[in-house]
Amino acid sequence: MEAWFASERILTNSQIVLAQREGSRLGLSFSEVVQRLGLVTGEELSRYRSIRGQLRTASDFIREGQGEGNHLSLRRLSLDDALRSKLPMELCQSLVAVPVAERDGVLWVATSNPFDLPTLKRLETAAGQAVEALPASETDIRLAINRNYAAHDELYDAVGAFIQMDAALLNEQSQDDPPMIRLAEQILMHAATREASDVHLHPEERFFRIRLRVDGVLEEGLLLPSAIRSALTARFKILAGMDTAEDRLPQDGRIHFAIGSEEVDIRVSSLPCSNGESLVMRLLDQSRLQLKLPTLGFSEEQEAQFSEILDQPHGVFLITGPTGSGKTTTLYSLLSMIDAEARSVFTLEDPIEYRLPLIRQTQIKDEIGLSFASGLRTLLRQDPDVILVGETRDQVTAELMIRAALTGHLVFSTLHTNDAISAVPRLTDLGIPPYLLSSSLIGLSAQRLGRRLCPVCREAYTLTPEEWVGLGGGPVEGPVELFRAVGCHACGDNGYNGRISLAEIIRVGPKLRNLIDNHQPTAILKQHLKKQGIPLMRQDGLAKARAGLTTVEEVGRVIQLESELETADA
Repeated sequence: MEAWFASERILTNSQIVLAQREGSRLGLSFSEVVQRLGLVTGEELSRYRSIRGQLRTASDFIREGQGEGNHLSLRRLSLDDALRSKLPMELCQSLVAVPVAERDGVLWVATSNPFDLPTLKRLETAAGQAVEALPASETDIRLAINRNYAAHDELYDAVGAFIQMDAALLNEQSQDDPPMIRLAEQILMHAATREASDVHLHPEERFFRIRLRVDGVLEEGLLLPSAIRSALTARFKILAGMDTAEDRLPQDGRIHFAIGSEEVDIRVSSLPCSNGESLVMRLLDQSRLQLKLPTLGFSEEQEAQFSEILDQPHGVFLITGPTGSGKTTTLYSLLSMIDAEARSVFTLEDPIEYRLPLIRQTQIKDEIGLSFASGLRTLLRQDPDVILVGETRDQVTAELMIRAALTGHLVFSTLHTNDAISAVPRLTDLGIPPYLLSSSLIGLSAQRLGRRLCPVCREAYTLTPEEWVGLGGGPVEGPVELFRAVGCHACGDNGYNGRISLAEIIRVGPKLRNLIDNHQPTAILKQHLKKQGIPLMRQDGLAKARAGLTTVEEVGRVIQLESELETADA
């Protein structure tokens, strides 16, 4: 087991020795220890079990036959009535198992322990047929059970309990009453089940609205009586460790919400508004974090470009894009590719979204003077090899970052610009001399997140060569096959399932370095990129639309429709 985790670069040798020592001391198995220490996820453990028993994982089984590049998973699986009737919800919850499919008279069931024969026997007895086990994490199974058996009913039951109350009873509800506690738990469970990135508690004049952001799109949401607004808000503030008596000032807090053996970290922000406090909760699910570039949607060519950047001994690499475009996840993926045993890696983040093994992560706290600039100044005395600066916000941070690169450090950071090359004028505006910028910058990237097409129900159609060129695609000789969203049971009838990165990566070579050194305007820099044939975000998005991973409508939604290079030439 230890050898497999080492070969897959999931655990380092020092982590394996630590787990073995703690296992001997506590009398626990290796798998129990690595989970308790947070060294492996439930998904990684289920993959090991699948290899050990020569079994397919539940997610691999679900993806079979759905085409290359699809990312259907157990927690996104939607069961039909026939499958749900095979095993009752109570049995699924007690045995931590859920039916996945029925093929040739055999019921395939996802279970956290595929080698537990008594459990398999009970499942066979309940289903009245042969059962085959598929390894899966406990968290994924519990979310699949909730999605298919309970999510809709339990949340609406919790909401319905308040809708049925009269005005006097509603006004008496407090944050500690059982119905309020149940409602708060069901909102968080429903959000985790839907894989929402954010939950909005939106106060309106006559209603209190609960909205989810799923795959980057904010849904209309549920309406609750306005009378319970204060109590429900207070309930979440208690969970987040915030001051319930303070509703005049913004506050921040965190909730740790347990699902099975793992926790979802939830970042909470409150803001006073005219109709009451607005609460927004961001879900940071460590078990859902994918730190593989292909899984995030990057092509093999883009992965090779990132690898070349990571091989550089020093320099600055910047990722640009708006909030919520996946910059931090991409940076975490790059850090996970670095041998943190051989190189000293530090991060400065605001906030720390996910915990990374062997990497020293520091939370920025401006209120006590720990800013990106002061933290970076101290980091340079901590003998770092690689530094991640969560965001370049001001001139001092930018100057220290450039200085770190020039003194032999590899520095990663983010910047808020519309495209990658616009980072150059942005940094010069912050006071970085072009000659220093050109000598320290090794690469630039920009990205957006588009919704990923559901591979089950996507529908093919064709465009003429003229229509394709009109969208910004390259010249072609014949019709171009694309795909449109349809909607089915597997994707919740919206046609999309997950998100995919649409990115551009620019390596700073001698010619571009010379243009930056000579303080050339952005239009000239963009013309250079066009001459070099560097594919930008729009071209990357269209290539992924042509591959059936997303739609041209999604590319147009998240990326500027007009070609920026064409604008520069005009």
